[in-house]
Amino acid sequence: MLASLGAMLLVLSSLALGLQLPVTLNRRSVLHGAVAAGVLPALSPNSAQALISATTMTGKSKPDLGIVLVDEPQLKGKSVEANLVLADGLVASVKFDSNWPLAEGGYFDVETKSRDGGDAAFVQVAKLPTGASLATVPKRFFTDTILSVDGRYGSYGSPTDIKVLSDTDEGATRRIEISFTALSPGSAEVPRRGLVTATQPAGSRELVMLTASTGTARWKKGGKDDAIKAIDSFAVTTRPTTLQQVASTDYRFGKTSGPSNMRSRSDGF
Repeated sequence: MLASLGAMLLVLSSLALGLQLPVTLNRRSVLHGAVAAGVLPALSPNSAQALISATTMTGKSKPDLGIVLVDEPQLKGKSVEANLVLADGLVASVKFDSNWPLAEGGYFDVETKSRDGGDAAFVQVAKLPTGASLATVPKRFFTDTILSVDGRYGSYGSPTDIKVLSDTDEGATRRIEISFTALSPGSAEVPRRGLVTATQPAGSRELVMLTASTGTARWKKGGKDDAIKAIDSFAVTTRPTTLQQVASTDYRFGKTSGPSNMRSRSDGF
């Protein structure tokens, strides 16, 4: 109970001061910890989302995208390159091209986003259910993972109106087109469109995914072309490693995102 209460207090104080939360803490764990400690009553999904909205007005915990970074992502021309620690003794080197600049600051993992924050492409790692593979996992796995309250678009509540518009198996990869509605900091509904590409590295139980998304209006005016560029260029190669997929392996472990590291908006879009 004391540990849960301590975690909650750490999160709330971090939000107030604008500090980066430890990798091991996320939005859902904060709520559960508060309930377990008796500080909050059991919460319904709607009240939980309301609490998340309230606590993120002055700051917010980073999305839980399953990313453990070996080193800092690099932008080389229009190409983003990064090294991620996977389970099963693998490091994945990911690369993709983007018309949007690299998002900087402790809130982000591997992401590019437009200057106004409306367009973004980001990498995510997710463990497959037992016995499932890239080809057999249901399409709902992707929407549940990418559009969860812990995900990139869950800062102010879980996205709604989720639809899978297409689902294509391309052999080594799987491509999905989605639409959904995200919530802004002021709880306004923001319709979005996006593309997801996923690959399962050989010998891995995990998927490495890239999601590229824009607002629906932007999608029709060049946003889709920008998303396709990122998705089409996404490449993943792996190599063996002794590194463990734990928070302390991440090069950012123990660091905070102070003023010198807050050079890009983290408005959740």
